[in-house]
Amino acid sequence: MATRLLLVTTLLLLRTPAAEALMEPELCYVLDAILFLYGLIITILYCRLKFLTPRESQQGAGKEQKEEAIYTGLSSEGQETYETLQMKSS
Repeated sequence: MATRLLLVTTLLLLRTPAAEALMEPELCYVLDAILFLYGLIITILYCRLKFLTPRESQQGAGKEQKEEAIYTGLSSEGQETYETLQMKSS
């Protein structure tokens, strides 16, 4: 949505008669401002994702501890899951 708005704004700026009056340095300043805003938005979204993810994983860790508490009385010490293979020499 934001990229679509940015694209429409850029196209409108380039189609206006005032854009014809812009020389190359002024056009570069406009493009630099657009790239700066884009970089700022991407950085904010990245930081938001980076800082919100640990909070959610901490909540998930508490949930795992509760699930492990259900199985505390159970143990598999007396059970052999795998049998040992004997190597035969020929």
